[in-house]
Amino acid sequence: MVSFIRRNNGQSVIEFALVLPILLLVFFGITEFGRVWMTANVLTQAAREGCRLAVVTGPDIPIVTAKVTEVCTAAGVTPTAITVVPPDPLDPERRVSVTVQTDFQVIPGSFLGPFSGTIPLSSTSVMRHETF
Repeated sequence: MVSFIRRNNGQSVIEFALVLPILLLVFFGITEFGRVWMTANVLTQAAREGCRLAVVTGPDIPIVTAKVTEVCTAAGVTPTAITVVPPDPLDPERRVSVTVQTDFQVIPGSFLGPFSGTIPLSSTSVMRHETF
């Protein structure tokens, strides 16, 4: 009877079953954080390249929008809104602004319930319009 009470064959399985959900939550959290960070960097780069194109060649909105879409598409990000603000003639610095927005879809949200949905991300770049 004493040897039956002291056996602990299933102890490791029970401990692993208790720790596994926490480990999966940490794993998915790290993975999704990396994806969000990558998407934010892509939006920043797209806004920067679009703004640079606008200040060098002129704020032609369709060309700037096409460039921003090209940069986002190359990285697998679909922009939901691209806003190009041309320079104001009354502004002495003649600033051009490009804003890119997207909705980041959380992948493991379908498995984790309350962590599902989208996260709105945006990036804005502002530069001085170059005059020749």
